[in-house]
Amino acid sequence: MAEIYKLIHPVKYFNDYVSRDTRPDGRKFDEQRNVRLNIDSLKTADSSAVVKCGNTTVVCGIKLELARPKAEEPDIGYLVTNVELPPLCSSKYRPGPPSDHAQITSTLVADIITNSKCIDLKELCVVHDKLAWVLYCDMVCLDNDGALVDACLIALMASLKTISLPSVTYDEETEEIAVDTSVQTPLTIHSLPVATSFAVYEYNHGNVILSDPTVYEEEICGGLGSNLIVCCSDGVLCGIHKFGGSSLSEKCQEEALKIAKQRSKIIKDVIDTCINNEE
Repeated sequence: MAEIYKLIHPVKYFNDYVSRDTRPDGRKFDEQRNVRLNIDSLKTADSSAVVKCGNTTVVCGIKLELARPKAEEPDIGYLVTNVELPPLCSSKYRPGPPSDHAQITSTLVADIITNSKCIDLKELCVVHDKLAWVLYCDMVCLDNDGALVDACLIALMASLKTISLPSVTYDEETEEIAVDTSVQTPLTIHSLPVATSFAVYEYNHGNVILSDPTVYEEEICGGLGSNLIVCCSDGVLCGIHKFGGSSLSEKCQEEALKIAKQRSKIIKDVIDTCINNEE
């Protein structure tokens, strides 16, 4: 009966929950779903991680490759991020070229990594103007149930924290490259950015922010994905992305920032614990 009511009167159904300061899945407005993480799951990748935030599941794999740096940036390596949303993860997606949502998510993840300065791309340069590492970071969503950027970033950062770069020798005269996989150097991670997504819902001439929204909550709040993403690294704000809608009150902004800072510490502990247990 509840499902029929939800289909016929979706807004009233949602308002009934919001009026009681709760959400359809029983969570409070600021409550987040459980996070489960597993690293080194893919043996075909140089580094990998699988994360499950509620029902949202993302697998990330990183492959290493050597290439020549760009002429305009001769001492800079490459970090290439790509997010795939196959039909497997949701009935909204179809086979074929990447959807707009997939491209937007890829750009968002890349922007967060760049703005947080968690990786110094100069450290990926092997020989000035001759040789540099390329990190191909592919994230595939297996089940999209909201807060997709959060899950992608957790999987990506867990993969980056466990990757090591083999020793490389370059002969400038013969241009021969020798890779020694027996000597590995861990990639230096300078910070750990964590994204916290919110769905912003207009209720009683004001805004209610829902932390870690499900797909249903994102859609009822009028967005393709989350309306607001706050990024923190080690408890410090490193970026805010807002997608349309009305402006947020100062109280909502402060609440979102507080939740994001708390979540950044929790996710850092989850990743560190998972890596330590693996070792």
